[in-house]
Amino acid sequence: MTKHTLIAGSDEFAVKEQAALLVKDAMPVDPMNCEVIDAQVDNADHACRQLDAVVESLLTLPFLGGAKVLHFKNCNFLADTPAGKSEAVTARLARLVDVLGKVPPAEARLILSATGLDRRKSFYKQFEKLGEVLLRDLPDLKGARGAAEWCREIDRALRAAGLKAAPGVAERMMELVGNDRRALNSEVEKLALYAHPHGNISEDDLKLIVSATRELMIWDLLDAVVGGRAADAVHTLRQLLAQEGNAVGLLFMLAGQVRLAAVGVHLLETKRLRLRQSGNFVNVDLTPDADEFLPVSKKGEKPNTFRLSKVVTLGRRRPARTWFEALDILHRTNLQLVTSASEPGKTLETAVIRICQL
Repeated sequence: MTKHTLIAGSDEFAVKEQAALLVKDAMPVDPMNCEVIDAQVDNADHACRQLDAVVESLLTLPFLGGAKVLHFKNCNFLADTPAGKSEAVTARLARLVDVLGKVPPAEARLILSATGLDRRKSFYKQFEKLGEVLLRDLPDLKGARGAAEWCREIDRALRAAGLKAAPGVAERMMELVGNDRRALNSEVEKLALYAHPHGNISEDDLKLIVSATRELMIWDLLDAVVGGRAADAVHTLRQLLAQEGNAVGLLFMLAGQVRLAAVGVHLLETKRLRLRQSGNFVNVDLTPDADEFLPVSKKGEKPNTFRLSKVVTLGRRRPARTWFEALDILHRTNLQLVTSASEPGKTLETAVIRICQL
């Protein structure tokens, strides 16, 4: 049964993709009966004008008859924004709901796509009653469950592109692209071209083809440091210095990972943390008193469990005391960098080599 449809969520790429498919499937016999109104607005007045245009379009049937489809696209005022809080906009949204309740979707169907949605608002609750709502949100990678689900989706995307991924590839892809679906599609397309015609993909192929973020290169640096691979660590550090050019900033990022390794391994050694294998993933179980030991970011956020499990799995190769000693090395290096180091890159390299040799 044809219904008015609202597609919304934090995953902008998925929202636009789903909306495009729906509009294509609902395209009237006469293409002139399909109208598109851009709902990406600058302010409340602009939103009011666009909402007035939608209502007018819904109430104006095609001159030559037939079904009509209206795509109100890229709506950016259904979230908790200044325009969305406007009384005038709220009143016009109520008017739109009233019109949708009177206009059969078989005659004039509205497909509304929104980047962001405040589900507390009455418009969302009322739309649920008179039409269908399709939610497309970004996967939450803070917990092991969300990370595992997203990893499975990455694996499906790789298979759909005809790629045969080696173990660990999907997890590495997740670290590379995060929860960015657009970036995932782009990187999978590049990998498919690279691996044609055999389709085999390994983690080494990802390092060659997929664009690495600075944060992930920091992880590679930590991986090399933990493994005591000084040559690899220095090579990665030099790449980062060439990109960033700020030794102090890189030191802080590295120190954050080393600190998490120190705390995580300490919790593991004192039985406040337990690593638990779940499929291809390692989850962490924390005792109630472990929470107070975890570092907190400037935003007041604790490390997500996926990242914590990765750091502890890697860091457990050395005792916690070694990681606390590594932190002390980085602290003293920081003092050198901000006071007297004439060659900050070489100073940081020396610290990394010393940590590798602990």
